[in-house]
Amino acid sequence: MKLYRPVLLAISVALVAGGCTTPLLPPLPAAGTGSGSGTGASGAPVATEAGSSPSPSAPAEPDAKPALMAALEKTKAASYKFSVSGDAVDNQKITGSGSYDAKAKKINVTQKLSGGGKKTDQGQRIVVGTDLYSRGKNGETWVHLNLKRVKKTSLYYYDMTDPTGMTRFIQSVDTVRSTGANSYAGRLDIEGDKFNEGFLPVGTPAISVWLGGSAQFTATTNAAGWVTAISVDILDSKKTLKMTTKLSNHGKNQGIKKPSNYGEAMDFYYDK
Repeated sequence: MKLYRPVLLAISVALVAGGCTTPLLPPLPAAGTGSGSGTGASGAPVATEAGSSPSPSAPAEPDAKPALMAALEKTKAASYKFSVSGDAVDNQKITGSGSYDAKAKKINVTQKLSGGGKKTDQGQRIVVGTDLYSRGKNGETWVHLNLKRVKKTSLYYYDMTDPTGMTRFIQSVDTVRSTGANSYAGRLDIEGDKFNEGFLPVGTPAISVWLGGSAQFTATTNAAGWVTAISVDILDSKKTLKMTTKLSNHGKNQGIKKPSNYGEAMDFYYDK
């Protein structure tokens, strides 16, 4: 019996500069660090039988997968805006938005995890090259961290290799079928512990899957060959976790800049 266990990646890690505290959105894991922030899951694992996921209504089509994969690869390599909404474990909700420029190595993202009777966790992050700026919410002081000085095993390291999870989403696509003009549906194969670091929802990764499993997805493209929407359903023992990412402004300058006012992170963060 194949099980998969959706769990939450922690949203925040405290970062202090000159007496102010700001949450750092979950960094993608460096080698050997496990979950994104290194603090572990905030909810209990949820076990699910992969076999209980709904089966596609039609077999995969030989031409559908190459067409979708080409659109995904095109989108991954360019710049885009994204907005995210969906379910997380323990009856929580995740929302987020931002913009990403793969070539310029820049990202601007805001993320919030709320509900489920738990304290709301939120954060904002801007990365320009190897400079990270983070804060908890509007009005707070941005804190700057020089990522070139941060060890890859540090809780505060942030990996720009795949910050939105798009690459790992592409790697997980198993079967694809066409459901209409520019629309697709299919199955994700989340192999073993390959995706334990989490890549869902695309845009603001916050859910890790333990022990592998499968999930259903739909995707929409436009006439220009860009991916405009990705929705994923993960079925666990309690409910179906549904999450949707919408993408826009493809291939354009996203206007991502470092904040004009910020404080420097304390030196001891570079020693961790």
